[in-house]
Amino acid sequence: MWERERLKPPYVMLDQEATSPVTAIEMAPEVNGAHMIVRYKGHPVGRIWFPRYDYGGSIPAAVVEDVIRKQAGWAIDQMKVQLALENRTRPAPTPDLTVVVCTRNRADLLRRCLDSLVAMRDARLDLGPAIDLLVVDNAPPDDSTRIAVGEFPGVRYAMEPVPGLDFGRNRAIASTDRAWLAYVDDDAIVDRHWLDRLSEEIERCPDAGCFTGPILPMMLETEAQLRFEWAGGFGKGFFWMRYSAKSWGNSLYPAAAGDFGTGACMVYATDALKRLGLFDEALDTGAPLPGGGDIDMFYRIIRGGTSLVYSPGLMVLHEHRRDIKGLRKQYGSWGKSILVLVRKNEKSDPEMKRANRRLAHMYIKGLLRQLAGSLLGRGQRYPSFVLAELVGAAVGSAGEYGRSQKRVAERVRRFRQ
Repeated sequence: MWERERLKPPYVMLDQEATSPVTAIEMAPEVNGAHMIVRYKGHPVGRIWFPRYDYGGSIPAAVVEDVIRKQAGWAIDQMKVQLALENRTRPAPTPDLTVVVCTRNRADLLRRCLDSLVAMRDARLDLGPAIDLLVVDNAPPDDSTRIAVGEFPGVRYAMEPVPGLDFGRNRAIASTDRAWLAYVDDDAIVDRHWLDRLSEEIERCPDAGCFTGPILPMMLETEAQLRFEWAGGFGKGFFWMRYSAKSWGNSLYPAAAGDFGTGACMVYATDALKRLGLFDEALDTGAPLPGGGDIDMFYRIIRGGTSLVYSPGLMVLHEHRRDIKGLRKQYGSWGKSILVLVRKNEKSDPEMKRANRRLAHMYIKGLLRQLAGSLLGRGQRYPSFVLAELVGAAVGSAGEYGRSQKRVAERVRRFRQ
């Protein structure tokens, strides 16, 4: 019962700068909790949940401050030390960067995304070259995307006729001459400090092949959004990490590439993408196989000998699935994508065959434990969510990648005649 009470929407979204005064949290009667991002001098260092069930609807400032100190105080102190050691006296110059949004028939979401990107671009015009903003319209059914892009001066438009997200991603690679290429989902917005942090990371790690960051909720208005985020969501935490070719003592590395980030926010060295042979267009194809392209590329970056940096400062806010049916479908797509990549990598990367098989075994075993717990009423996921992921895994394991390759070949023949 207690867990069910915590998972009642909606939650209000709060953003607390640690160097600013803390105020009381006052929730309206219909609000059931608060989700707070904590920063130190603009750098995200953690997040805190304030369920009404635990704290009541009126939380005094002293209580909020005490919770922040207990749950995020160590991270704030760590960031203080980091910034003091860096002793940065000037902003890092803006990198030679294209930011691309791949989209299809979601003009309103695209406008919201472009609002954040244009504001970010214009805020740093005196710190280096203006970033290049590009929208790739994937197999458009009408002109709505082109019209939306035309409302934003300086934003370029490209059309990719073959349906499939990775066709769009590869179109972006062919459409830029910039040294760095970032991908942001159309249902997301970048944090106001995103480009500042990326500029610093590229200055610090110019040899990295990829940068990723945390994907946090834009809103928590529905049960599906709240359950997804409470169960972990897309979040990878607030620890800075640099992943290299080897990870001693980790027998799965880098097979569990989902730990490295999420496609809603990823930045690549353009030459690394070209060297690795672009995104696999048999992944992210829509309903039959709606995922996998981002994780596949993370894996290939590491296996190609290039490092990947996870930076908490590259924060993106994402609009999660709003309904239970859509969330169940998402979990199913995760299961399918993970096992598709396992089977693909068993064949394409024999040296990692054992690690990929071990990953599949541990993944299925973990899902079965989750299913048992959910049937007993424990955890944040309904049994149907876990079952959907298990079914997806079974389909992905049973030759789905080969079937997708055949479907994609037919698409190319049809749309590129």
